[in-house]
Amino acid sequence: MMSLLIAPGAWAADAKKDAYLDAVVAPADAKAMEARVDPAMRKAIAEALAAEVPAQSLPRAAPVFGSASSDIMTAAFNEAKVPDCLHSEGLKRQPTFFLGGFLALPFIPIAKLRGKCI
Repeated sequence: MMSLLIAPGAWAADAKKDAYLDAVVAPADAKAMEARVDPAMRKAIAEALAAEVPAQSLPRAAPVFGSASSDIMTAAFNEAKVPDCLHSEGLKRQPTFFLGGFLALPFIPIAKLRGKCI
């Protein structure tokens, strides 16, 4: 049982470190590198960084993942869904004029042919 707890620690010690990513530069070496950089290049980089415009986020009226926008999207998807012809919303996109109930039954095949319901 104890060997199971010790084993992950042993594997972590054996993990190889990346010489490039895990390198730590000493402050003395950083000063030495700064001395080698051309002053004109340093000035050009500083000007380019100063002139760079920071990215700005677009203004939004409502939060992207808020409940209000979620409710709006849910309502939009429910409205866009093509209804089944034989259910209650089958004729919601097919005008039946003033007829309703059993008098609207002839409009069901017309809605099916026009693609207003499935």
